[in-house]
Amino acid sequence: MANSYRPLEVVIESALGLENVNHVTRMKPYAVVYMWDIKNNLRSSKEKSSADAEGGSNPTWNFKVKFNIDIAMAQENSFALVVKLRSCRRTHGVRDKNIGEVRVLITELLEGAAGNERRMSRSVDTCLDESNGTEQGQGKLTFSYKFEDPTADNPTLLNITKKRSRRQVIRKLAKLLGPAALSGLVSGLADGLVS
Repeated sequence: MANSYRPLEVVIESALGLENVNHVTRMKPYAVVYMWDIKNNLRSSKEKSSADAEGGSNPTWNFKVKFNIDIAMAQENSFALVVKLRSCRRTHGVRDKNIGEVRVLITELLEGAAGNERRMSRSVDTCLDESNGTEQGQGKLTFSYKFEDPTADNPTLLNITKKRSRRQVIRKLAKLLGPAALSGLVSGLADGLVS
């Protein structure tokens, strides 16, 4: 029997009261959205919003992402929607700073989600402070989500709400299939074009 997939559309709307991790310059937060399982395996591509240069500690994105969720696997492996918030820093050699993250189990999102759009606000957990070993929350993330009707198969493992270049698609396929399978696919396509 084929697995049942449900397309999940998530809109990362905004955040309020985030900790200013830049201290000197204005914070330019962005969101990285992906699926993760309880064993810390990545289960989707990571999708990045644009940075909000004006909002500071109260950014607005309205960033839409769509995933196809294998419901049985999500329940068995405790998949979670992860929204990691980071601050963009445009200095050469300096990495973007982590602000914090929100994790919500897919099973929690499925409860009462009968095709209706739902809205949720969650506290942002800041990254672990290694100096004293504590994890604190500061700020709230607001997002909406909607499960579409189940489908019998998974039409794509890629995010289908975002246009991609051929190079981006090939890179995603290489990650999903592995280099050997991808080179076989490319060879097969080339043979088909030559003969």
